[in-house]
Order: sequence, then structure tokens, then C-alpha cells
Amino acid sequence: MTKRDTYSEQELTAMVHRALSRRQFLGRTALAAGGLTLGSAFLNACQGKDAGQAAAAAKTVRISNWPLYIDQKTVADFEAATGITTVYTEDVNDNNEFFAKIDEPLKRGQSIDRDIIVLTDWMAGRLIKLGYTQPIPADKFPNKANLVDGLTNVGFDPGRLHSVPWMSGMAGIGYNPKVTGRELSSVADLFDPKFKGKITMLTEMRDTLGLVMMGEGKDPAACTVEDARLACAKIKQYRENGHIRGFTGNDYAEDLAAGNIAVAVAWSGDIQGLAADNPDLRWIAPTEGAMLYSDNMLIPKTSDRPELAAAFMDYCYTPAHSAQIIAAAPYLSPVKGTAEELAKIAPALASSPLVNVPADVTARLKVFKWLDDAEDQEFNRLFQDAIGA
Repeated sequence: MTKRDTYSEQELTAMVHRALSRRQFLGRTALAAGGLTLGSAFLNACQGKDAGQAAAAAKTVRISNWPLYIDQKTVADFEAATGITTVYTEDVNDNNEFFAKIDEPLKRGQSIDRDIIVLTDWMAGRLIKLGYTQPIPADKFPNKANLVDGLTNVGFDPGRLHSVPWMSGMAGIGYNPKVTGRELSSVADLFDPKFKGKITMLTEMRDTLGLVMMGEGKDPAACTVEDARLACAKIKQYRENGHIRGFTGNDYAEDLAAGNIAVAVAWSGDIQGLAADNPDLRWIAPTEGAMLYSDNMLIPKTSDRPELAAAFMDYCYTPAHSAQIIAAAPYLSPVKGTAEELAKIAPALASSPLVNVPADVTARLKVFKWLDDAEDQEFNRLFQDAIGA
């Protein structure tokens, strides 16, 4: 890794805005995206199969990730350190959209010209269950030992044999105390009659439903259909009586920043970004808990270069390299020791509780239960009815 100087406040602000813009970008591209041609760059490189090109291809790792989710140096640093050429493509705009493009070829056992793909927990679990992934070569990934303890074992991938988090984020409560007139601390605050008509919740089922469940004393990591039914009934009641103003993607952010709404079920990264312009905004993990989600690296079953994929994962799981990535994409690192390294290059960002999460907040974070097919269908049916979709 080539170390860089400490980031200035101006650079940090720009980075935070980039992180916020990611979700906005995703929203636009998800609507506008047409057919995605997987592997076009790689295929172009491999046309004309002479020995030299074949040798180069054999030393190339191909990665699909979300936009604006890495700094501008890590790929080049990795190539210089390992001699492995990297084709890094920001073509994961939406979990379902990306799945639709890789489902058929993987079902037929065909290559998708990718050695690493990055997908959110529930979709990662779907791919693993379908047999679309292969185990990560453990002997090529010693830095997997740096994975933070709370993410070493998840329901959709016991033992993390097929997946490791790229980054994580939190869903909790965002608010402006100048609008609410007081500080908030509990899920119950979402249902305070004083905020009627000034509340929004997320359309992301696991984030909104998980938070409401915790407010009802239920654990979203071990919830039942009945737990979902009760939480959805409450959401529906408060939607129908006008208390909940709407259900949104990240577009709650502008209304919250402008004071049009008082409280939102919100992503920590969004509030981190908004606070750069409006320092009055707060994000909290309620006393009952907050939701933790991760985007995960997976190796498709048809990749013929799992060792190269593991080498890239191993490189990114070095604390100093993880810190360099987080400095440009300020979400939560899954790598132990990142905070100390981040403090060396971006001390202001390292001190943010939304990036360097305090232990008492970490202890309250929950990962939504892995749902089987029948549960997933029923949970979604209940939730869609609750939000009036």
C-alpha cells in the first residue's frame, strides 16, 4: 500500500457526499438500467486466444461491486503488490436486477465472467442456497481472521465459508431535534402522536420491520411469521391513520434535511452525509436496537480463479487497506484494526460514531433472520400490505 497524507476536512466532506450520492445514483440507475453486458471488458480482452492473452487472462481477477464503494487507489495498489490484473466493474445497481442477469447462466453452469460479486445479506444467502457460489479458499485468505467477531457467523452462511462482508451499514432513527423539540432514544418515539404526519419509514422490509419488531420486544434475528404479522399490523394501523407520512428509499433524506419530516427510519450513512451540511441532524440506534446489514463478497461457482479472488479479499482485509477504502466510502468496515489505521489518515472521520461505532451501539445491532422461501414470501406479503404497496 502506498500511504497518503492525512485527508483534509474539505476532502472528507467530498467523500461523505460521494457516499450519500451512492444511494441516489443507485435509484437513478436502477430505473434507467437496460441490459447489462456482463464481462464485456474481459471478453474483449480475451478475444484472439493467443498464448500471451491466455496467460494474462489467467492472472486477471474480475470483480463486480456497487458504485462509489471503493477509493481510487486500492485496485492499483493491489495490482502493484500482487501482479494480479484487476477488472473492477461498478455494475451492481440493485440486488434483484443483478440477480436477474446472472441467474440463468449460473443455473446452466456457465461463466458470468466474474470472480467476485458483492451482494446484500439476503441476496447473498439466496445465491448460497441455490448453489451459485463456491467456498472461499481458506489457505489464500489468512486475513479472514481480521473479520470482526459479530459477523463471523451468520444464518445464511454458517462459518462464513462462502461469503465475507465488503462493508456494513446500520438502519435506525434519523431526526432533527430542532424539529422534534426533543432528543429521541426509542423506537416508541416513531409513534409519538406529536409527530403525526411527519414520520417516514423505509421500503426496505428488513430494516423497517426489524426496527418495529424490536420496539415490540421481538428479536428480528430469530423472529417468526407471527412476530412479522404483529409488527406489520402496527405499521398498517399507523399508515392508515395518517401518522406515517410515507415509505421511501433514500429520498427521505431531502425532506429530513429540509424539516418537512421530523423523524425517519434512516440509514446511518445517509445521516453522516447530510450532517456535513446540516449538523443538527442526528442518527441513533434506539435503546431497543438497530439493524445491521452487510454487502458481501462471493465467488460465483463458475469462476475458474477462486485463488485470485481470495487474494483480493485477503488484501482488502488488511486493516491499513480497509482504512484506505473506508476513507473514501465511509460506511462500517468489517475488518478489525481499521479504526486505528483510519485515525492515521482521516482522524475526523475516524472519530465519527457512525463509522467507528461505540461498543454499546455495536451490542445493540441485529442482523435480520435468514428467511426460507415460504417465510420470505409471507413476510413480504405482510409488509407490502402494511405499507400499502
